[in-house]
Amino acid sequence: MASVPSPATIRATIVQAATVFYDTPATLDKAERLVAEAASNDAQLVVFPEAFVGGYPRGSNFGATIGHSNPTAGEQFRKYYDSAIC
Repeated sequence: MASVPSPATIRATIVQAATVFYDTPATLDKAERLVAEAASNDAQLVVFPEAFVGGYPRGSNFGATIGHSNPTAGEQFRKYYDSAIC
């Protein structure tokens, strides 16, 4: 009877950290530091939150409420758009 090989073991690290909102280069620098820290602890796989790069400003309406205008709405959305990774 043939023996079944055991599955390989991988050491993974799950990152629970916030993005640097509206600053993709700073977010990437932060990710690089976190990956280096995980690697120094022997991590072979580092997993980040879904929207870590680019951010997800939950709850933001970008200053635009239906029926009302806000002079900062365009600027808020521009910052979000500029930080997007496409």
